[in-house]
Amino acid sequence: MISDVERQWFINALARHFTVTWERDRRVVNTDIYVALLRPAARISQTFGFEKEIPFFLSFYPTLQARSMQAIEQICREQPLAGRIDPTVAFFYSPDPKLHEWVAQYQSENPENRIIVPVSKASLDNAIDDAWSFVNDLKRNLFIRNLFDYKLPLKSDRYFYGREDIVAAICDNVRKSQNSGIFGLRKTGKTSVLLKVQRSLQKAKDVETIFFDCKNRPIRRASCDDLTARIIQEIDKVFNKKYTQKIGEGIDVFDVLADAVQSIPKKKKLCLIFDEIEYISPISPTDTHWVQDFIDFWQALWTIQTQSEKISYVVCGVNPTVCDVDRFESSAVAGRTVQNPMFSIFNIHYLRGLEIDNLRNMIQFFGSRMGLFFSNEAIDYLFEQYGGHPLLTRLACSFQHELLEAQAGERPVRITLDDIMACSKERDAELSAYCGHVVSEIAELYPQEYELLKILAAGEVADFSTLASRNEDIRHIRDYGLVEVPSGAMPRFRIPVVKRYLQQTEREAILADEESRFGHKDQRVAWLKRRSKSIIEDLILLNEERMQNGLFAMYPSSTSLKGHQFVEVPLVENEGDAISFLVHAHKHLVEPADKFLSGGVAKNADFESELPSLRRSFMRLKAYRNKHCHIELNEHTEKGYASFLQEDFEGVPISDVEGGWFKMQRRIMDNIHVALQAEIANL
Repeated sequence: MISDVERQWFINALARHFTVTWERDRRVVNTDIYVALLRPAARISQTFGFEKEIPFFLSFYPTLQARSMQAIEQICREQPLAGRIDPTVAFFYSPDPKLHEWVAQYQSENPENRIIVPVSKASLDNAIDDAWSFVNDLKRNLFIRNLFDYKLPLKSDRYFYGREDIVAAICDNVRKSQNSGIFGLRKTGKTSVLLKVQRSLQKAKDVETIFFDCKNRPIRRASCDDLTARIIQEIDKVFNKKYTQKIGEGIDVFDVLADAVQSIPKKKKLCLIFDEIEYISPISPTDTHWVQDFIDFWQALWTIQTQSEKISYVVCGVNPTVCDVDRFESSAVAGRTVQNPMFSIFNIHYLRGLEIDNLRNMIQFFGSRMGLFFSNEAIDYLFEQYGGHPLLTRLACSFQHELLEAQAGERPVRITLDDIMACSKERDAELSAYCGHVVSEIAELYPQEYELLKILAAGEVADFSTLASRNEDIRHIRDYGLVEVPSGAMPRFRIPVVKRYLQQTEREAILADEESRFGHKDQRVAWLKRRSKSIIEDLILLNEERMQNGLFAMYPSSTSLKGHQFVEVPLVENEGDAISFLVHAHKHLVEPADKFLSGGVAKNADFESELPSLRRSFMRLKAYRNKHCHIELNEHTEKGYASFLQEDFEGVPISDVEGGWFKMQRRIMDNIHVALQAEIANL
């Protein structure tokens, strides 16, 4: 127990920066420990991002043991600390001379635990005379740890962000004895969601869960009957039953499982969770016996569920084929198929990127503990570039931490949009391996959709829109959150860093495709004729239909477009041709609208709200025309041009892009063409 002298010494050491709001001597897990709650002064909160009180634990044992950490965790879960303290940090004093080494080793072995800041006697002694001594100690201990660089599934709630809606929906399904499936790209946090579901159900104590990682060798190598026997063993452990003993010769193991499920106590339910479900399915990449065993296994599980409302199933993986294909080829009879027992019995959830609010909370929470305060503009940019993908975003933030560390930069520091953009190429190069991991399953499982990804990455929005006209053509890349194809709007990548990855890794294939389609001048001329003709016809159609229906229109009449003159648009092969094309297209498409609309194309509010896709395609034409046909541009116009150049050519000057001037013409014409298709579809 702490003495009055020790207590006063401790309070004096921290008085400049903290106020003790509550204190107790505690004995937990056979360990005596003193705990005090510290309210940080405003400057400390601003420096370290502390919004709640900080627990400070003092142990006076001469040698540290793990039970001290166990005592800390238990006390933090109890009142009055629970919900009142910062969930990530605790200060800890011990006279053990190896305090810092011991804590460092413990933290490396338990990376998900709260950050333990070791405080020695020398540190507290110095803090009495030196006002900033303790603050500097905190900086050395907190700012060095990279909280963003954590790649394993989260086994606690401490660092879990977002996904509350999906977790709640799955828990609700389980309580109703309904089944759920979670599918998504690699490293989107699927297993973390499963573990969160498991913790939530266990906390409520109404549903017991049994978790199976199907990629583990004992699971995937097991036969249908062996895995069923393993399930029965786990049920015996959970409910203290002895049904495993009934498994024997002449007794079907599924009959035993059915009896075990029926014996589950009243007011209790069971949920079986299967992670990496592909590994025990007909599409298993490792064990072919599951082609047949999958059918037997899930037919039996489904039968048991129809007989009892005490059991439900949650499956998780990358490939939803196991749930959304109605039949599989029979392994027993050539040319025959068999019904998929999992088809239509699962409520499917696709795990995409985090929403912006959850992403902002995550970045600000972790960053503040590391002395990195990201501006809202910087976070918005990260969201736009990485689509809320949790791992890619954390690794991008981790890159900023490591960059600052290499430069020995001072902390705390504000990370601005300029800071993020200044190292974008280096950062994306670091993330390229992870981008490959994210899309590798698409390339293997859905090669046609992967080809569409490459087409969109190459900037061929018109080809993409034509080939992806049916929802099923892009089902997976859309549901995974890789691309967005909203009705009446332009298709785009939701994770632009993946677009850049494809542009680099598939560069040769993209160039070969361009050469085959546009390698000869007559091919380019034929394309331009088709595209200019379709643009003018669709513009007239859109304008006339809107006028007839009393809707906002861009032109006073079709004759103002002078369509016969526009279709004589010149082919672009060099910079001089580009200027002629930009002047010609602007004159026949944009200028008639500028004259008719109040405020013109750029400032007319009705045009922006009623026809957003077409308006943006016109603004692209305006931006290129202003840049290459005017001597001087104002800051706003330069910014608009830079934005389109970044979107179309990754910010590289057109003159430095191979075949860049013709590619610019294609980008402008194709964007107008696709925008018109989107606006006509909205009529």
